[in-house]
Amino acid sequence: MRKLFTLFALLPFMAFSSSAQSTKKGDVNEDGAVDISDVVELVNIILNGGGTQSYLYCPDDHHPHMIDLGLPSETKWACCNVGATAPEGNGGYFAWGETEEKDVYDWSTYIYCEGTDETCLDFGTSISGTQYDVATKIWGNSWQMPSSEQIKELLDNCTCEWVEFNGSKGRKFTSSNGGSIFLPAAGYHDGSELFSHGSYGYYWSGTPYSSYNYCAYGVFFNSSIAIYDFDRYLGQSVRPVSK
Repeated sequence: MRKLFTLFALLPFMAFSSSAQSTKKGDVNEDGAVDISDVVELVNIILNGGGTQSYLYCPDDHHPHMIDLGLPSETKWACCNVGATAPEGNGGYFAWGETEEKDVYDWSTYIYCEGTDETCLDFGTSISGTQYDVATKIWGNSWQMPSSEQIKELLDNCTCEWVEFNGSKGRKFTSSNGGSIFLPAAGYHDGSELFSHGSYGYYWSGTPYSSYNYCAYGVFFNSSIAIYDFDRYLGQSVRPVSK
């Protein structure tokens, strides 16, 4: 409670300080907009030392935390999904490159095409850390969508088991240093329907598919797990990594 009180006490000061470094007063994460992501960035600063402190597992309920899995690249993974308030929470469902949820997920509602897969906007080699990255947009500059290589590194360097955690089924990844994260089987949105909730997990990377512009890489799992390419319009989960 004392930390949260301190946060609100410092809000005017932080807003004033950030205005000297950005074009908009209150744009703490310097993404060009003043919105909820700036508040998240302030919470990271107050509670987690600017988002630089990492843990082997969540030390408290002030999510998200950076979890150290001892990976070769030193990548730190978030403890929960974008839009979730706890590791077992489903969080939000996002089309690739979009930063808001919606009621219908198909090519007609995908904002980066003209209604068909052949008209998809080319984002280049990655959207991680850009304006199209929902993790950066909502959580602030300390976070971004993982690359397909970072997902592969996670799979290659952790043991992975299907478990039930706090009432949610999903995959638990445990590293040799004792660190662990849980990814719930949140399913995916296609059209107006939610599919495979509780039995499959579908998670985006920030890496577009190399062969087809209308697809992007992600990871899916149930009893098995694999990196795969998915149509960009699908509503899937995002588990961020630390920059």
